[in-house]
Amino acid sequence: MATSSFNTNHTWSYDVFMSFGRDNIIKRFVDHLFSDFKRKGIRAFKEDEDLQRGEERSPQIQRAIEQSRFLVVIFSESLASSPSCLRELLKILECKEKDQDKYQICPIFYSVKPQKVVNGPNSYVEALKELDILEKTEVAQLKEALTKAANLPGWDLEDLANGYESKFIDMISRHIFNELNVGCLHIGEKLVGIHSRTEQINLLQYAGSSEVHMIGICGLQGIGKTSIAKAVYNRLYAHFDDCVFCENVKDNVKKHGMIQLQRQIIEDITKSERKIRSVSEGSSVMIQIMKSKRVLLILDDGDQLEYLEALAGSHSWFGPGSLVVVTGEDRQLLCAHGVEKIHEVERLHNDEALELFSLYAFNQKHSKEDFKELSEQVIEYVNGHPLAIKVLGCFLFGKTVHEWESELKRLKSNPADDIQVLISRFSLSRKSRHV
Repeated sequence: MATSSFNTNHTWSYDVFMSFGRDNIIKRFVDHLFSDFKRKGIRAFKEDEDLQRGEERSPQIQRAIEQSRFLVVIFSESLASSPSCLRELLKILECKEKDQDKYQICPIFYSVKPQKVVNGPNSYVEALKELDILEKTEVAQLKEALTKAANLPGWDLEDLANGYESKFIDMISRHIFNELNVGCLHIGEKLVGIHSRTEQINLLQYAGSSEVHMIGICGLQGIGKTSIAKAVYNRLYAHFDDCVFCENVKDNVKKHGMIQLQRQIIEDITKSERKIRSVSEGSSVMIQIMKSKRVLLILDDGDQLEYLEALAGSHSWFGPGSLVVVTGEDRQLLCAHGVEKIHEVERLHNDEALELFSLYAFNQKHSKEDFKELSEQVIEYVNGHPLAIKVLGCFLFGKTVHEWESELKRLKSNPADDIQVLISRFSLSRKSRHV
């Protein structure tokens, strides 16, 4: 079931950089947020503590943004009138565009609605015209930046916490704390495109919901569904009373049976042993313990009717605000079971595919100069399939240019229409090489 691991590969100077206006109300809110970060062990950049005296402020702020994993922009009435905050926003978006999976931008809307940032006569965009110290090129860049930032998933004080600041602050800091992977599920080391695809699901709508939701993550085998499901778990589990991640449901049921899987889910939630004599009894017990709880249940590779009926029969099984996530390939079955939103996992784009391939073929983000053209041929052949990219990268690691050319020639002369056949072929070839 759900297993935890600690991520020790922390190379950041700061966990969080916050950009905010300087009016007294927002400063008080930020002070409370800084204090809560400190209580939770989150390292946030603070100007009064981290700026070096005798050095110009602007370059230090730019470095602090680059060296912070979470980039928090607090939209308040005073931010639009602060040229320094607006320039920080430009830098934040620049960092995100350079490395999608490295940074997470977290907009906070403090007594300001996202619509006001870009729309209406009193919007932030309109307020830019009043700032005479901005250059024309900056104004154009800022209009685009404000529009992008306002459309990112974020926290709204009124919508998520009914205006209660203490609850709002706890929600933000808990989210960031758990995103730092302390006690979360380990996803992997060489990740490309996982976090950006997770962001597309707009998870915060489920974190603050009082309804029971079922969503699906669909796609080809090896496309990254399990990794995305783990990222969903890591992003959301702080918002639920109890959380269970059932990895590879199909294999677990084949090896150990459905009763054992039900028992494990029940024990994970109740933290006590429970005897189950039949699948129907297991379902009844699950309903009994879950209908009053806010539960996050993830069924990885769980798209078979018998699994869904035994583990997540209907929305009524779960308490208000619960979320069930099912990964699999059978979109139609999920729809028929009442899964209201299905997210199709995209293949990797060419630049993402090349980066992932390079990580496995060269142990670095970019391909070596002599192998660039050959790498591009591999990427074109596998058509953005992550597992195929990994398998081929491992297979070609350490080989010469001549060996690469020979393998690619063999690949093209004997193509595999089914990506799983391709993966099996090269996995077997790799094993036989070591025999």
